[in-house]
Amino acid sequence: MHGQRIERAEGLAARVYQEIERMILAGDLEPGSRLNEYALAERFAVSRGPVREATRALVEAGLLVSVPTRGVFVREMSEAEIGENYDVRAVLTGLMCARAAELRTAEDVAALEGYVAAMDAAIAVGQVREYYRINLDFHDRINAVSAHSCARRVYDDLIRETHSLRRALFSPGQTNGEHREMVAAIKAGDAEAARRLGEEHVLHGKTRWLASVAAEPPRAATGPNKGGPR
Repeated sequence: MHGQRIERAEGLAARVYQEIERMILAGDLEPGSRLNEYALAERFAVSRGPVREATRALVEAGLLVSVPTRGVFVREMSEAEIGENYDVRAVLTGLMCARAAELRTAEDVAALEGYVAAMDAAIAVGQVREYYRINLDFHDRINAVSAHSCARRVYDDLIRETHSLRRALFSPGQTNGEHREMVAAIKAGDAEAARRLGEEHVLHGKTRWLASVAAEPPRAATGPNKGGPR
């Protein structure tokens, strides 16, 4: 790994935490992969203490799992856990879309329409990674407009859990069409339509995931949960 110094300052372990979290969410550390504490300390130019403290916190946050005598691994979710994640996220997305329809301003609507247009542009040139980044910003804006801190906090936790999975399952043309319908309902102030469209948007993602699971041949587990469902 290339050296990437993290400045020594107050909250060093928190900075290491943020960087490891970023690596997990970006796919640099894949589900099931084992963390090398020494290599991470060398990468960040810190001692192993802050890395150990950060990984303990990430285990508590649910992004890592610690297996006695084997080490710390990036968490792999079971199929049941992934399905439940989609179900709960669908309800929360519907709730926040409905509230956004009630609380939106003209500026909010313009921003959401801008995100949809930008995602169309990314699709047109095949920039899937850019599409994904804008997609996150789009949903983050809806969540901010909804002004429901509890729902947003839980939603953000669920997003972190399935980040790498959803990045691999995109069907950009379909999902951005759904985005456009959601924005139209929010703009019209139609809370019930916005709720329904928000829920359906996430559940369509679940349908795509289930189809991908059905199409995949059985594979050997690579992480700490050998033999478990994926």
